[in-house]
Amino acid sequence: MIKADLSEPMYFEHDMSINVSYGHYYSHFPMHWHSFMEIVAPLSNDMSITLGNETYTLTENQFALVPPRSLHSLTKNSTVPCLVLQFSNMLLPQLHDFIIHRQLLCCQPVIDVTDAVPFSDNPLETLIKIKGLFYSDISFKEMRMYEELLHFFIVIGEHNYQIENSLSAQKTPQQKAYDRKFDAVTEYIKEHYTEQISLEDLAAFAGFSKYHFSRIFKEYYQMSLPEYITSLRVSRATELLENPDLSIMDVALQSGFSSLPSFNRTFKQINNCTPSQFRKMFDHFPG
Repeated sequence: MIKADLSEPMYFEHDMSINVSYGHYYSHFPMHWHSFMEIVAPLSNDMSITLGNETYTLTENQFALVPPRSLHSLTKNSTVPCLVLQFSNMLLPQLHDFIIHRQLLCCQPVIDVTDAVPFSDNPLETLIKIKGLFYSDISFKEMRMYEELLHFFIVIGEHNYQIENSLSAQKTPQQKAYDRKFDAVTEYIKEHYTEQISLEDLAAFAGFSKYHFSRIFKEYYQMSLPEYITSLRVSRATELLENPDLSIMDVALQSGFSSLPSFNRTFKQINNCTPSQFRKMFDHFPG
């Protein structure tokens, strides 16, 4: 049941922290969020999923990864069942590999198993294995499902890493030189994003004119410098909001925002909710 704040409580009809739904329970599941992670796969007929402000059509060879606390909705055009896997957000973020490779693992909201770059194993078949385990009476069922889930993310990580290496091998010496410079730029921004960073200062740091740097930066990050810095600040704010001892103003200042109105406005533009509303999400499920 979706509450007034659009949250969906993590109430499973069992004692495990992983849940599988396979059936036709709805034609449209409206916009909502939850603290658990979710994987959605139609397996047969197409369906659509809206993540934030983007809508994707999923085919039988695709699945969607829904991060915790992300607004999303689902629409199905048929009575054919789809697979929905939900699991606690407590395990994976505790793993060092998941922390350092999170961007690589979750860089694509929708993944197609028929991608030109092959997978070492079919992720959809792994999801079907988890479904089979869920509906079985086998011993250590929950542990076996998490074993398959870890394998699922390893396969995705290896696949995305292979794509990353392939793209890197095709680059010219000049592009590789730019990569090294922008690696240094990325580290500089991560160390100073809570401070005032000007385009001129970063351009000088990288050894470019500010106009050339601005153009190349957008090619690398698919967003402008201000947008990138803002994304880092908002990401940091979402972490700080988990600490109930910090006021919203403290979170804003420690994230690099100079005023509370600016922080509230920017945070809502990106997360579709205010910082206060986001903090309330943790009141439901601290994990």
